[in-house]
Amino acid sequence: MDSKRLIMVGLPMIAVTYGFARFSYGLVLPYIRESLDINPSEAGVISSLSYLAYCIAIIMAMLYMQKVGSRMLILIAGITAAMGMGIISMANDSISLGIGIFIAGLSTGLSSPPYADVIKKWVDQNKRSPTNTWINAGTSLGTALTGIMVIFLGTNWRLTYLLFTLIAFIILILNYKVIPKTKDTNKNRQTQAFHVTKKDVGNAYPLILSSLLLGITCAAYWTFSRDFLLQMENIPEALTQGFWIIIGIAGVLGGFAGYFSSKIGLLSSYRVSVIFLGTSSLLLGLSTSVLPVVISAIFFGSSYIFMTGVLIIWGINIFKTNSSFGLGLPFLLLALGQGFGSLIGGMVAEFIGYEVMFTVFAMISFIALIFKPKK
Repeated sequence: MDSKRLIMVGLPMIAVTYGFARFSYGLVLPYIRESLDINPSEAGVISSLSYLAYCIAIIMAMLYMQKVGSRMLILIAGITAAMGMGIISMANDSISLGIGIFIAGLSTGLSSPPYADVIKKWVDQNKRSPTNTWINAGTSLGTALTGIMVIFLGTNWRLTYLLFTLIAFIILILNYKVIPKTKDTNKNRQTQAFHVTKKDVGNAYPLILSSLLLGITCAAYWTFSRDFLLQMENIPEALTQGFWIIIGIAGVLGGFAGYFSSKIGLLSSYRVSVIFLGTSSLLLGLSTSVLPVVISAIFFGSSYIFMTGVLIIWGINIFKTNSSFGLGLPFLLLALGQGFGSLIGGMVAEFIGYEVMFTVFAMISFIALIFKPKK
């Protein structure tokens, strides 16, 4: 299968499941809070439901992918994204909103491992790493499109989610037409979901710990950064509206993770992504003017996608015989960290303030520098 054709449907599906169904919540949160009267702690709990759903879904994806097929899981991901966002658009209280966020969050966990499996089965080996990282960069496309739509639709978050639902159905149909059916139907030859060696697990401990820490630190940024900007007196409205677009456009740079890791090495790529990710939160926490906020958005958008791309390569390199597990493990741990991060971030923000929260979370991300991929 042509890798470019796969990217053309895989990238927008990740844009829908991650950019629309998952991370758009942080962008429209100020309007949802005003409409449904939700405080920061409640907002953090609702956000954590998305990460909980992700954890459940990614485990289910790894368990049942070989039974139902990677193509079917991708289609189910599109269905849950559309269904969840449809519920969000009609939510009239925190409970219905939480249900929609949870169902939409399932789509993210269901979409990532299957694409790794499709790439392994259908794409030439020398093109697998860049194909994985470019599909992963769909998060940035979804983030940027979310920002653009909010600028045009303003505070009408319900209409925004209705349009997201329509787009999700279109992308679902495209994937249905393009993704091929399972290449090998012999169940006895298929890799078991958690078939890994003890040596691989031992080599994965640095990946496990770093993924958890990085998940914690980036959760606050995704959930509360724009809400924080709206409370800053010196930040013009144009920047608060364009903030998500800056993050999304900068995230396109993350698609080069596969290229840069092959040029400067996985370890150097990892360290650069972690430093930039932590610096983005630190800048936001200490910002009192426009320039640091813009730099923070650029750093976060590019480093988040770059970091997840590096973690994908790291995981797949460790678990060479089970690429879907190698991709799913760091994403699962990122989501666990993000779930804790959303809960903790919401409480810290409510009682101490956003400035302290972003500064503390930046320090947490820098701790991840002590872990490193083996050459």
